[in-house]
Amino acid sequence: MSLPVDMSTTLGNAWFPTPIFTASGCASSGKELAQFFPLNQVGAIVTKSVMSKPRHGRPTPRMAETPSGMLNSIGLQGPGIDAFLANDVPWLIEQKARVIVSIAGETVEEYSTLARKLRSVSGISAVEVNISCPNVENRGLVFACDPESSRRVIDGVRKTIGGELPIIAKLSPDVTDLPAIARGVVDA
Repeated sequence: MSLPVDMSTTLGNAWFPTPIFTASGCASSGKELAQFFPLNQVGAIVTKSVMSKPRHGRPTPRMAETPSGMLNSIGLQGPGIDAFLANDVPWLIEQKARVIVSIAGETVEEYSTLARKLRSVSGISAVEVNISCPNVENRGLVFACDPESSRRVIDGVRKTIGGELPIIAKLSPDVTDLPAIARGVVDA
């Protein structure tokens, strides 16, 4: 007789039955995956990054197949935070999914505004902060390319949320000094 392995894990004060989460963006808000399996069978659904206002994203084509996989540049298409909180989050909670909401912004203040809106929503397990977005206040430099910008974004979100929700920083792989970026985020 073999005993099942307990794969459960915690992130801050949030509990997950398994450490297997969807990747932000790949499953939008989970509806695409619900036809294949119950969403409560994965650790969490990490939503597509949502911004303050609705966005159409980039024109097509947005994806290209390569010999080693697929490249995409969707452009953060989405309904905006208000429609997302009114429609997508309640549906995910109905599915008994654990929800990690991914947020994206063009300014440090936009990230804090998004975090403020999430703070009062019950059923959210954590917040992913997508810092691989252009910083319009700094010549369009991607937040995740600069340790200080990365730190400021995460610090603003942390101060807004307090200890209510765990924060996950979504780093960008295309930087010259990833450890420096990670240190900036951890310092926040």
